[in-house]
Amino acid sequence: MKYDFDYFCSQLDEFENKLSLGKTIMKNDIYCIKIGNGETPVLLTAAYHGLEYLTAYALIGFLKKYMTLKEYHDKISLYAVPMVNPDGIDIAINGINPKKLMHRILVKNLGIIDYTKLWQSNAFGVDINHNFDAEWNSLGKEPSYTKYGGEYPCSEIETNIIVKLMEKIKPELFLAFHSQGKEIYYDFNGMENKSAEAAAERIAEKCGYTVAKPTGTAAFGGAKDFFIKKYHKKAFTVELGEGKNPLSDFQLYDMTRDTETICLAAIDEI
Repeated sequence: MKYDFDYFCSQLDEFENKLSLGKTIMKNDIYCIKIGNGETPVLLTAAYHGLEYLTAYALIGFLKKYMTLKEYHDKISLYAVPMVNPDGIDIAINGINPKKLMHRILVKNLGIIDYTKLWQSNAFGVDINHNFDAEWNSLGKEPSYTKYGGEYPCSEIETNIIVKLMEKIKPELFLAFHSQGKEIYYDFNGMENKSAEAAAERIAEKCGYTVAKPTGTAAFGGAKDFFIKKYHKKAFTVELGEGKNPLSDFQLYDMTRDTETICLAAIDEI
């Protein structure tokens, strides 16, 4: 199975409320799916990094199940962006295409390398989950396949799309799905909601995950960090699966099951 953007789009057909939030530099749509019309908005996101494409499909699997859980729909307005970084996923799976201008620019800037099973950034070579305005640090001086935070905070289309969606719907809860490690992060520089740690412990207990605090470069610049900094509400980064990215699709069933358990447990916390 090729889990690229074309296959991703084919998985969205059964969702009625599907909207493009905008297009990337490679003209790929960043889609948002809405389920329910309740007073409490919740935002779920996934696939910020090229090699973490399975998180998009784990989230879609949960959304398909969630459509049947009618008891939530009158209480919760659920918004989901399953693939934040379609350009990076395209490079990670399909490699560089010299027919595409942005890919030729990447080759010029970074050299000719096989970026499959390596690429984490977007098509500009910016790591989206280090580009948010939350103790932002450039993490390098030039574009790279990973960890370059960009020229300035929120410099990227993908980052701004998520920030603007947050501003529009003002979620009571935010989740960002990554891989790997079976961990849940809840904090950011002491700004997190006072009950976030206890909530994270209860959620983790239901799926056998570990509650942890990120260290080093993982401790700032992320979407969860930005949400906590700005809104001071519950937000969690979830590291699905185990092993080295890209994870084997043999883990997708378990990742989908864990996503379902985590999402419902987190929603029940609010």
